[in-house]
Amino acid sequence: MSFSLTKIDRKNFIRLVEKKYFVIVFIVSSLILISAYVLELFFNHPPCNLCEYQRWPYFLLLLISLLSLKIKKIQLKLIALICFFSTFMISGFHSLVERKLIEFDIGCTSTGSDIDNIEDLRNFLEATPLIKCDEISFSILGLSLANLNFIISALLITLSYYIFTKHENKSSKNN
Repeated sequence: MSFSLTKIDRKNFIRLVEKKYFVIVFIVSSLILISAYVLELFFNHPPCNLCEYQRWPYFLLLLISLLSLKIKKIQLKLIALICFFSTFMISGFHSLVERKLIEFDIGCTSTGSDIDNIEDLRNFLEATPLIKCDEISFSILGLSLANLNFIISALLITLSYYIFTKHENKSSKNN
């Protein structure tokens, strides 16, 4: 059984992706954040600082996706493109740090609760994992989560750029 898209099928698919762009953004952002928190909370893979920084654009993308239900403006697509680009840059930098091509040391990223005495501090330090940005704690097929985020971000930048420029071309033709 072979799978091929005819020209009409491709046009319909592209039209559907354009129409459901923010639904796709919401689903992808949700899946990425849920995956990160599942790994962190259920599989004991706490994030480093750079991992946490990579999450912020996805939170913003969730907000933008929800705003798109009320606001149908091209500016939201531009902001989404910027968010994807920012997580692309952070994950690219993180990938370089993990592969030890760039030096980056921010120190211990763990935070403590209210510590009243030395014994509480000692217990906290023994129980707290030290997470470094240059160590890969989890990988899939040899790719770290930062590498996967880099690839996903690149694909989403391509999709966003295509949709953004196609909308701009339609706007300029209408004027």
